[in-house]
Amino acid sequence: MDVAAGFGEYQSLMEPMPCIGLAYLAAACRRAGQEVLVLDNFVTNHPPRKIVDLARAWGAQVVGLTMLTPTARSTEALARTLRSEIPGIHVVLGNLHASLFAEDILAAGTGDVIVHGEGEIRFPQVVEALVGGRELSDIPGISYRNDGGVRQTAPAEPISELDDLPYPAWELFPWSSYTFLPFVTIARPCLSLLGTRGCPFHCKFCALGYMGSTLRKRAPEAIAGEIEWLVRDFGIRHVGFVDPIFPFSRSHGLAVCRAIQERKIPGPWWWTSETRVDVVDEEICREMKKARCKRILFGVESGVNELLEGVGKNFTTDDVRKAVQSARSADLEISAFFMLGLPGENAEMTRQTIDFALSLDIDFAKFGITIPLPGSELYDDLVRQGKIKKGDWDRYTTFNPDPETLPYIPEGLTGRELQALQRRANMEFYFRWRIILRHLVVIRSIGLRMLAKGAWIVFRQWVGGKLGKSKR
Repeated sequence: MDVAAGFGEYQSLMEPMPCIGLAYLAAACRRAGQEVLVLDNFVTNHPPRKIVDLARAWGAQVVGLTMLTPTARSTEALARTLRSEIPGIHVVLGNLHASLFAEDILAAGTGDVIVHGEGEIRFPQVVEALVGGRELSDIPGISYRNDGGVRQTAPAEPISELDDLPYPAWELFPWSSYTFLPFVTIARPCLSLLGTRGCPFHCKFCALGYMGSTLRKRAPEAIAGEIEWLVRDFGIRHVGFVDPIFPFSRSHGLAVCRAIQERKIPGPWWWTSETRVDVVDEEICREMKKARCKRILFGVESGVNELLEGVGKNFTTDDVRKAVQSARSADLEISAFFMLGLPGENAEMTRQTIDFALSLDIDFAKFGITIPLPGSELYDDLVRQGKIKKGDWDRYTTFNPDPETLPYIPEGLTGRELQALQRRANMEFYFRWRIILRHLVVIRSIGLRMLAKGAWIVFRQWVGGKLGKSKR
């Protein structure tokens, strides 16, 4: 079971990333007095048989599996194997995909219980009920098998006090093996940190609504304290905020930056975060730099205002330029994310987005093909219109290697055209002397080996595209 296989040609660039959600769950179970063992299969890449043997050797009574859309099929297969080969074992599933398709998953006999949304409170309760033989019906926010059917309990309230959660139990994980994606990673070792949960914005392609629309913020002092813990106890050199937007607001961002500065945390360490272009200005960028932020990530998505409006971004390309200028004036490194193949997009619009990316003073650009992930408004709209159907989840990756199996292609484009435009974007952005020299001389966060791999992949794609055109 190769968990990176869905990235196709980019598979060699994928490395294990910190799974902070599971680390929070492990810490919550330990606080409840439960024994916890962890297997991160992105690191070990064990076949299902080996995982079953380990679960049996550990004497596991409850196995918790996280389920995301691109790996849903392999996770379901593993869950069924565990239940069929280890008598009496209970399989609990969580994360976005499991929550959305709970009834189908449980009715198929894939698992015993599914935890919806945040699990730090409910998962230990589920474990206690399953091991102790008590009723699950009193636990809110779960679905479970019941008398041959599926029952869902009342919704659970979101966790209001995030600072009451224990620190993630990183010591149970192979944390020294973790990194982030190449356009995020600054130094190793690196680990994640959570500053907020929930998002009141409604970008139509976003599938994180299951975390709620109410923003909950951790205290600036608590965030700074956790950074100090990671640097002091684990020797972490790069702390990456996993929030979809951090800082979320100017006031909270400034308070966090000043709390970090007051700690005077020693050592060669930095942090990164992703935020919206309409949140930052020159002052917050300067304070982020003073607080040892090294790189800021912007979800730009498109260089066409019409497309930005269509997916509910509520900012314009002018806002993007202002944010990039603010970040650059503070000497922050900049990564920008772009989505190709948005609803209503044609080839000319895609080229406009590529040209827009080339015009920005940024250091990294990620060009992903738009995937309508379950849980997003975009997915629901396209299902309702009959343009996509659920299933074939392993195709739901922004770097699908097969253009013929993309789950969604805008009208007027083909899969091959869209993939060719993605390759063109990578080629034109990264094969510029300014970018090459900046990465070799100034940034230097991507090792020469990884740079060579990435360059070879982009060059091979470009040559392949040229040869394909000549044959046609």
